[in-house]
Parts: sequence; structure tokens; C-alpha cells
Amino acid sequence: MAKPSTSLLKRRLDIAEIVRKNGEIKVDDLAEMLAVSGVTIRNDLNYLEQQGYLKRSFGGAIYTSQAGTPVALVQEAPVVTDRALETEMARQIAAQIEDSETLFLGQGSILRKVIPFLAGYDELCLLLNDLAHVPLAQEFLNGETVLLGGVLGSSGKIVEGDLALSALGHYRPSRALIAVDHIAEDGTLSVRQEASARLLSEAVSQSERVIAVAAHRPVYGDKRYAIGELQQLSGIVTPQVVAAEYHARLLAAGLTNSYTNNECLTWLNPALQKAK
Repeated sequence: MAKPSTSLLKRRLDIAEIVRKNGEIKVDDLAEMLAVSGVTIRNDLNYLEQQGYLKRSFGGAIYTSQAGTPVALVQEAPVVTDRALETEMARQIAAQIEDSETLFLGQGSILRKVIPFLAGYDELCLLLNDLAHVPLAQEFLNGETVLLGGVLGSSGKIVEGDLALSALGHYRPSRALIAVDHIAEDGTLSVRQEASARLLSEAVSQSERVIAVAAHRPVYGDKRYAIGELQQLSGIVTPQVVAAEYHARLLAAGLTNSYTNNECLTWLNPALQKAK
């Protein structure tokens, strides 16, 4: 018997996780999230029901805990983001950029991967507070690179403080690219690092447009620091399973699914940014 393909196994694992998280979900919603047909979803649900991961219901599926495992003991595990997925998310973020923009690029490995995709744009001004971004910016950027002044943080890699805030205000970015750790039910965007939250909050409020990446499902119980609201985003990029976590919140904020592939999705707010 032929072995199931890697993409098939990954999709079924994603479905099991989506159903577990939501408790109950419809076939049509799963088909939209994963960009496959309803027939494909029904076949996957039949398989997962045979394996004991869920129970089929009319037009959808209901989560059932595994035998001997109380629901309360099921751990919330963040999505493990591989390099290929990070690169695809970075590509989708960069696809929203235009020539001659002043960009604030937040910290982190996914946003760092955006930089090579900016090579084809002219006259960009890139504002950085992550020292690890600098070598790639020097290699790929066709424009100006500005390292925001300020105090070097405890990690020795991030610039922060009042001087960084003043520099950001001086340049007034046309677009901010940021990473968020959590989206609350009321649409509040937050991060886990208190030192980063202040500058990110300023970037969100000062930028004409904001694109976020939410790469992981939240780890509940962590302390978080608010940086803005979901309604302020012109776009957000998420992996498939993270999109399932926040699907209703994204729709409620006026975001629509603009692009989907087998790995991740781009959501755009038509009122703030026209889809390309």
C-alpha cells in the first residue's frame, strides 16, 4: 500500500488540531482555511474519526479527547515554525510593499527573512532596531538603511529606549512590519517582551499602514504587553493552524483572506490596503 504523502499527513494533523482547538467546526470552514475541496475535507474527517481524533457531526466534526486523556490535561503547544514556512511568510509580507516606502522592520527571524525579498524595490528607507538585520540590509537593500539610535538592550542585539522612539517619530514610517505573539478576543495585539512593546506600539500608531505576522499559537499564561489593535492592521500573515485559532477575530476586524497556499495565509483589510 502506498504511504500517504507528507502534505496529506500534515493537513490531517492540522485538521485534528483545528478541531481540537475549536471543539466543533464545519466542513466548509475547514475547506476555506486549508484551501481544499469539501470532498477532501470529508475524506480527512472520516480517516481522523477512525483514528479516534474526532467524531463526525452533521456537516462538520466534534472534538473527542483521546482515551484516558482528560481534556484539561491536553497541552497548548505552539506551532513549530520551520525555515521553509518562515521564508514563505516573509515572501507574503514583502509582496505588500511598494517602491519608495519608509519601512519600520521589527525584530525577529521571520522579519529578517523579509529583507532579501526587498531587493527588487527602489528607493526604500528601512528603519531597524534589530542589529541582526543590518548585514542583510546592507547586502540586499536598494535604498537607505537607518539604525534607530537608543540604548542597547540586555540581549545585546536590540536597540530601544527614548532615543529610538524619537528617531522613529522623526522618520514617520509609511509602513510598519511587526511580529505579534497574541491576538485577544477583543482584538488587542500583544507581545511577550515588555522592552519591545513600547517601540512597537509607537510604530503601530505612527505608521500609515501596518503588516503583522502571527507565527505561533499563543502559550496561555504568559504575561503580555499590548501594542495595538487588530483593526489597525492593513494586513496579517499567519500559518494555517494559527489562522484557525484567530479566524473569527480576523473576520470581525474586517480582514479578508486575500491569498492562501498549503502553508500560510495573507489577510488584508480592504479599507486600509488594496489587495494586489
